Amino acid sequence: MRRDTSDAVVLKFAPASLRIVHHDHVADAINNGHTIQVNYSEGDTLMVGGSAYQLVQYHFHAPSEHTVAGTQFPMEMHLVHTNADGQLAVIGVLIAEGAHNAAFDPIWTNLPATKGVENHLEHVTVDVDALLPRARTTYRYDGSLTTPPCSEGVKWFMMTTPIGLSKTQIAAFAALFHGNNRPVQPLNGRPVLTDEVGGTN
Repeated sequence: MRRDTSDAVVLKFAPASLRIVHHDHVADAINNGHTIQVNYSEGDTLMVGGSAYQLVQYHFHAPSEHTVAGTQFPMEMHLVHTNADGQLAVIGVLIAEGAHNAAFDPIWTNLPATKGVENHLEHVTVDVDALLPRARTTYRYDGSLTTPPCSEGVKWFMMTTPIGLSKTQIAAFAALFHGNNRPVQPLNGRPVLTDEVGGTN
C-alpha cells in the first residue's frame, strides 16, 4: 500500500527512534525483468526503536510509487530490510530530476539490459549512505510490498527530502523500465506518521 501524504493524518514521531548505519559494498546488479535490483550482503543495519533490520537489496521504480500532495516523481528507490523474524522494513527515496549524481555512477554505468543477467562488479564499491538525502526525516506507515504478492505488514519509511538524478541518468533507467510502479493505493484509514518538523498537509 502506498499513500499520498496530502491525505494523511499526520502525527509527530521522534526522529531518534530511527537509526541507519551504512557501509560501502561491492555491487551485484541484476535485471530481474521488473527492475534493476542491487543485492547486498554486508550487514547494514536499520534500527527501528529497539529492532534491527538488515539491508538485503535495493531497487528502482519509474515513475514513483508514492506521491506528495498529488505530485509524482520521475523515479523512486526502495531499500529493503529484514529482521531476524523475517519482517520487512523499506526505506523509500523519491528521485527528482536535477544535476548529475555521481554516487549512482557505479550502478548506472553497469545497468544490465538483459533479463536474468547479473553484473558482479568485483572492483566497484557503492557507498549506500551517499545514495540517500542528507536530511533523514521520514513519513512512516504500515503498508505492503508493491510487487506481487503485495504482502501486508511492511514498515515503510519514506524520506521527506527527494534526491536528484540527471535527465540522462533517469532516461538510462527508463529505457530499460518505465511503468514498473504500482498505482498509489488508498489510505483505508491508516495514519501516516512524520518526524518532519511542522508535519505536512
